[in-house]
Amino acid sequence: METKPDTRLAIPNTFEDCQALLDGYGTVNMGYPYVGELCADNFSIAADSWNSLGDYEDRMLYIWDKETTPIMTQWASPYQTVYIANQVLSILKELPNGTRREQMEGAAYFYRAYALFSLAEIFAPIPLKDWSNAEATALPYRTSPNVEDKSVRVPLKEYFNLLLHDLEQAENLLPITNGLASRPSNTAVLALLSRIYLYMQDYDKALFYTNKALAQNNSLIDYNKLITYEESPFKQFNEEVIFQAIATGSFTYYYTVWKVEPMFFNSYAENDLRKSVLFMDNGDGTFSFKGNYDGEFNQAPFSGLAVDELFLTQAECLARTKMIKEALISLNSLLGKRFKAGTFQPITTQEPNRLLQIILEERRKELVMRQRRWPDLKRLNLENQTATTLKKQLGDKEYQLLPNDSFYTFLIPKEIINNSSLLQTIR
Repeated sequence: METKPDTRLAIPNTFEDCQALLDGYGTVNMGYPYVGELCADNFSIAADSWNSLGDYEDRMLYIWDKETTPIMTQWASPYQTVYIANQVLSILKELPNGTRREQMEGAAYFYRAYALFSLAEIFAPIPLKDWSNAEATALPYRTSPNVEDKSVRVPLKEYFNLLLHDLEQAENLLPITNGLASRPSNTAVLALLSRIYLYMQDYDKALFYTNKALAQNNSLIDYNKLITYEESPFKQFNEEVIFQAIATGSFTYYYTVWKVEPMFFNSYAENDLRKSVLFMDNGDGTFSFKGNYDGEFNQAPFSGLAVDELFLTQAECLARTKMIKEALISLNSLLGKRFKAGTFQPITTQEPNRLLQIILEERRKELVMRQRRWPDLKRLNLENQTATTLKKQLGDKEYQLLPNDSFYTFLIPKEIINNSSLLQTIR
């Protein structure tokens, strides 16, 4: 009992330790925010189910209550990934140079950026295209694993500059492929840059990185080859997945509670295989989601990076720059894999605004439950022609969320505010 433990054994300090931290699937690949999908417009909850929801926060956020903060995991889990990335970068500074170190550094930079961007989509205002809100308060961009260092919320432009800088470093350090999709790769970096620049409404740069990513991976699943009646038609790490990330599980998404909006479901064409691949018939006139790209029939949806998202980003950026022919090729390449064989009629419109509208509709239908709808609403609400007023009905009461409402920037969880020096978001 008098023998003192060797504390060095508990302190990560080797390449093997770093790799173990980076391969911590339950931490760095899971736990990303889900509340955006909860508050968007693709699904609804019946009044009796809403009244019986176990999570008070989910119940009140669903109706856009401006005083309610998300559950703590929505903030804490991504910041845990940030902590691990910073810990790895700190250890690697003391280890020899070489390819092994470079690839681990690249992975750490990627994880840090991925986690911090997922937080920005929820807890920070969206950057305006002209950066007129550059000084708006964003979030802490932690770069040290020292828990004693004070967290400070930085300005919005500084936050996004740091995101892009991390990814520029990762792009130079990571190989095109890195084994399983659970590990970051060069293609994943490019896909994330595509996502971020689209969110920033920088469509030229979004297109640039989208094209680079698709040059490395443009594999699409032919939905005709899937078994549509299975509870989980997709397999984990399917060929479209570029980077594997999973949102926090929530019982709110249980199939008996979380039902697809009828008008949205009916927007899928009759021969669109996504109707049966992504949704299950509950036998009572309602439909629930089952098309999790993680390959699991559960309440923790895929929120990673995939090839189909790149095709839709490419099509949108091309349409916005009036490259109609190229946009149609991109869009039809994707949709041709989604319709029952021999039934797809390619989109042919030459009218730019109409084509953009179709692309945005297809983006919503393709990326359902992938945590893309909320950031897309924030982005599209900035233009009158694509702005959306959200409505939800609970019993006799209707709730509305207007475009650009302050609710689109979530409050920081109250537990975080109560146990730190951070100031709450001002609405």
